[in-house]
Amino acid sequence: MLKIPRPTKVDPRPECFSSTLKECFCIFTLTFAPAAASMATGAYQISINKVADHFHVAGGALTWSISSVGLANGSLLLLMGSIADLFGRRYSVLTAFTLYSMFSLIGGFMNNYIALCIFRALQGVVVAVGTPAAAGIIGANYPIGRRKNRAFACFAAGAPLGMCFGLVVGGIAAEFSTWRAIHFFNTVWYALLATVAFITVPKDQDTELSKKGKLATLKELDYMGAFLSLTGFTLFCFSLTQVDVTVHGWKTPYIIALLIVGSLLIVALFVWEKYVPRRPLMPMEMWSNSRFARSITIMSLLWLCFAGTLTYFSILFFENVQARSPLLTTAYILPMGIVGILTNIFIAFTLHVIPGRILLLAASLSFCGSAVIWATVSKNRLYWAGPFQAISLSVIGADTAYNVCNMVTMTSVSKDLQSSAAGVFNTVIQLSGAVGLAISSAVVNARNPLYGTPQQNDDPVKLLDGFRNAWYCAIGYSVVAVVLSCFLKIGTYGNSQHEEAEPEIASETLPQGFDGKTSP
Repeated sequence: MLKIPRPTKVDPRPECFSSTLKECFCIFTLTFAPAAASMATGAYQISINKVADHFHVAGGALTWSISSVGLANGSLLLLMGSIADLFGRRYSVLTAFTLYSMFSLIGGFMNNYIALCIFRALQGVVVAVGTPAAAGIIGANYPIGRRKNRAFACFAAGAPLGMCFGLVVGGIAAEFSTWRAIHFFNTVWYALLATVAFITVPKDQDTELSKKGKLATLKELDYMGAFLSLTGFTLFCFSLTQVDVTVHGWKTPYIIALLIVGSLLIVALFVWEKYVPRRPLMPMEMWSNSRFARSITIMSLLWLCFAGTLTYFSILFFENVQARSPLLTTAYILPMGIVGILTNIFIAFTLHVIPGRILLLAASLSFCGSAVIWATVSKNRLYWAGPFQAISLSVIGADTAYNVCNMVTMTSVSKDLQSSAAGVFNTVIQLSGAVGLAISSAVVNARNPLYGTPQQNDDPVKLLDGFRNAWYCAIGYSVVAVVLSCFLKIGTYGNSQHEEAEPEIASETLPQGFDGKTSP
């Protein structure tokens, strides 16, 4: 009698989870680590006029209430990723959620704009602790396969999910209360998430260092690299956003001086990382992998579009040009979260089938289409005749690129460096968003000198004309990304039939666990 072998269980649940329910709650909770930044950003973007009216700020100076989170987050992600690996990822996530809740509460009582931006920046610092640690927990507990693809797809959904939450909370707060309600909501929500994380997030499986070993490792961390990153990007962004605040604009001496100093510090950061520290924040050998380097470069260009231009100025278009209410603007932007979640579901079930090169090319083309639509929009354009399509395309591009590039990053290093690798990836995203906002504010002001002044909304048509400069920049970013995507070779992930091709990719640079098949 012929015996038919029973099919083996594919991608079983990791042993660290006692049940599928606990696994789901854990992944859901970890998803709100990267969501913290987008929640803070989305809520303030939709309520930006309330913040402007309360503190009497506008233009480039106003963007600091948004970009301070991403700038602090991106500048310290690399350092915090190393610390998360050292002291434990679970402990890092719990600490991050607790402090995020605390700083949200304190920020809600601020009456000084600079103090508010400082506490927003502190929120970004603790997000820098939690995000790489959360990614590291998933990367370390899931073996390469489809279950890991789906876990990371859920994790990647944190960005659109957080944006969706932030837009709804910010819209309701701006319409019926004040901007302070945003902080109080985040306080309660992340206190609840900290409790759930304490119950569901598994303990670290890695061998723990002794107290003496931890102290020795702490002494070797690259603090100078973190300092160069923070000061360099802060001065660079500050110089660009202050142009519309000063009387003489680019002729102001300190604007040019800070721009030059910031640029030199950024160059010094890369030189320092390559030649000096024993434990660099950003191991430069990772960049010798052409697939990794190109995919991260594409991700940076696309985030200059997404967070630095398209999302911010789409909200200003609805509120300042078309004079829509915050709640109606929330309804207009809400498809961003819905489309983002649907995109992540699609990627979760196709990442092992469709080569990453094709997906990144599609993402870049989506951004290009979105930027073209915005650049040609008129003041009275109907929502369903352009803006809706532009919003949807930008989110499809963002989440597709995030999934592919995140998988390239996390499969290029060993388990003990998972959090550091996630830190590199998220650093590029956050800094690209902050720099993008600074650049777009500067180019808008170059076309419309009234931008950033109390008179900027007096002529909506002229204001819209200034916005076009930012959208033209987005077209340029996305076109370069399209070109780079054509020369990128990234295969599928999580397909066991392709595992034999693994050495072809690993032999190029990094031999640790790269799972992919080179596309023909």
